[in-house]
Amino acid sequence: MSVQRGGLGRVTHIIGEGLEGRIANRHLALFGLGFVGLFFVLPILLLIPESLSLGSTTPFESYRRVMNGIYVDAFVRSFLYGFVTTGVTLALAYMLSYFLAFSTERVRTAMILIIVPLWIAYIVRYFGILLFLSPAGPLADVTGFETDLLFTTPAVIIGLANVYLPFAVLPIYNSLNAIDEELVNASRVLGAGKWRTITKVIFPLSLPGLVAAGLIVFILAAGSFLGPAVLGGPKQTMIANVIAQAFLDNFNIQFASALAIVYTVLLVGLLLVFNTLFDLQEVLGNI
Repeated sequence: MSVQRGGLGRVTHIIGEGLEGRIANRHLALFGLGFVGLFFVLPILLLIPESLSLGSTTPFESYRRVMNGIYVDAFVRSFLYGFVTTGVTLALAYMLSYFLAFSTERVRTAMILIIVPLWIAYIVRYFGILLFLSPAGPLADVTGFETDLLFTTPAVIIGLANVYLPFAVLPIYNSLNAIDEELVNASRVLGAGKWRTITKVIFPLSLPGLVAAGLIVFILAAGSFLGPAVLGGPKQTMIANVIAQAFLDNFNIQFASALAIVYTVLLVGLLLVFNTLFDLQEVLGNI
């Protein structure tokens, strides 16, 4: 086994030396742009003519149907759940990241516990939350009374926040861990208490990680399919569930395409507003 590992190490070293100096930043940028173009931009562009139904007798009918109240409610609910989930997740992630950065020496063990859930399929984690919140689950055993959380909005928010928490912890912890300890010590030497040091020194310096975490969690939460499908009911249906139903159950490709196009436009619009408020290029460059 050691011989095989040694041989693999030598092969990796030889490949690394061969590629060194041949791959520039522009090559990596082109690869990233090509990947995004092929697997995101191109599929969206292919959906546009499908959604317009130009060859039918009722073009643009799918977009007129999207304006129906039940579908507008699904859009609003998706973004509302995204905002609420982002707020809850960021609050939990910041407290946990602060503890890891400033209050414990067992960072590696804690990070393993945070990262390991990412190796578990979403469906398994959502069903675990379902069992935990069920009337006969551990939560009922500990509290002594049956809860009615299942298939409600709080259940969906709890599930989304639980699943996407690691995505928020990692960038926030990275920002907190990068703060110079001399700045924190100088604040305390000058007479600032712990809370004032947090609000005036630590929190402003950790904003890049906080903004990045919020962006990631919001995009994932607003487009979630499994969360409302497993933990919610008919009143918690989000736009991803509506699109899946239109395509898989009703086989209405044109309407599903129109829903996807409208959702993408709304999401990109919100991100542009977000960019005007926080200047994402500068923020993400400081992580």
